[in-house]
Amino acid sequence: MKINFFDRSRVPLLEKEMDLFTARNKAIANNIANIATPGYKTVEVSFKNELSNAIANSANAVDLSEKVDQIAPTVQTDNSGSLASGANNVNIDQQMADLAKNQLQFKLAARLMTDELGLIDKSINGV
Repeated sequence: MKINFFDRSRVPLLEKEMDLFTARNKAIANNIANIATPGYKTVEVSFKNELSNAIANSANAVDLSEKVDQIAPTVQTDNSGSLASGANNVNIDQQMADLAKNQLQFKLAARLMTDELGLIDKSINGV
């Protein structure tokens, strides 16, 4: 097993979170784009449970890095009935709220990644 320097940091976890937030953002954008498409069903990207399980079942940072690397988003289709519009089940208010929440989560992960890489840089190059 080859151990990468970054495997001992939060970089792999933050990188995976950012990838998953990007996948969720694409799904939400697709839902919004199809708001007027008859018969379209809302899709959702979920990964919180898989990520929580990987964190809880990891013995150390290297183990966590390996488990996180194997996580893939779960795409689920909401097969519930149509809304009052009758065209499909896309609730624009819910999608916009989900988009805003997802963007905030991505920005937080990006900020944490910046901080983590800054700490690594300081440890290598000094103050």
